[in-house]
Amino acid sequence: MSPRLERRFARLLRLYPAAYRRSRGSELLETLLEVAADQGRSRPSARETGALILGALRAHAGDGGRRSARQSWLTAFRVAALMLIVYALTDAIAQLGHHVVFRASFPYVTAGIAVLSAGALVAVLRHSYLTAVAASMAAFLLLVGMSPLVRPSDGTFWLLPLATAMLLPLLRHRCEPSAGLLRYLPLMPLLLVVADQGGTVLPFPGLVDKLGPAVALAVVGAGLLWPAVDVRVTMAVGLFAVTALLIQVSYEMEGRSTLATAALQIGVAAAPTLLLGAATLTARFHSRL
Repeated sequence: MSPRLERRFARLLRLYPAAYRRSRGSELLETLLEVAADQGRSRPSARETGALILGALRAHAGDGGRRSARQSWLTAFRVAALMLIVYALTDAIAQLGHHVVFRASFPYVTAGIAVLSAGALVAVLRHSYLTAVAASMAAFLLLVGMSPLVRPSDGTFWLLPLATAMLLPLLRHRCEPSAGLLRYLPLMPLLLVVADQGGTVLPFPGLVDKLGPAVALAVVGAGLLWPAVDVRVTMAVGLFAVTALLIQVSYEMEGRSTLATAALQIGVAAAPTLLLGAATLTARFHSRL
């Protein structure tokens, strides 16, 4: 047995969580070394390296068990609802920070939206979904009350009603708790709020405007590849992206379409469609294994 080969496999196994290494690390290392010795190899093969890296990502994602497609969707609904509520909450807080420039006539209404969104967020985290539905819908009604300043084509109009729709299935069915990397996905909207407010809180707003589309494309691309690691992440990101589609459709219905916006609409519509389609196919495949 080559000490160098053992060290190379050990380095790959260090990618796994510590708890996984304690429970299965020695057994897995022994198996890998036996296979390599039988084949007369002095280094891990490309296939073994890829499989170990993918396995490490799955272990960190908390996607080590077999689950039905419905269980995956329920978890994705909860995570997507959290993402939407976090976006609505942080946007409301950001608007309060400079309400003299925007929504100047509605600072107390915006504060009410922030408070109700925070209540909905806490309720979802505590699995009190009926309370979360009531709080998110109350916050949305306050937002509607700010019309005509806020319209369906505005960036945050559909966040709360869409979050409510994501929570409705959870009123009847229990979902698995989020584990691993899935727990941190609801923090992603914070980056979007920073980009939205880049012109007022960042020293280089032009750079943020240019990076925005690139970041969106990168998220969609990563989402299409991520079902190999954790299909629930792709589901949640696809559900979250439906907001952009609703906003773009509202924009078109207001008669503000140009050739450029029509092309953008096609691109926006493709993102959630591709993500949710890839997630659905992968979830069905895994459930049949």
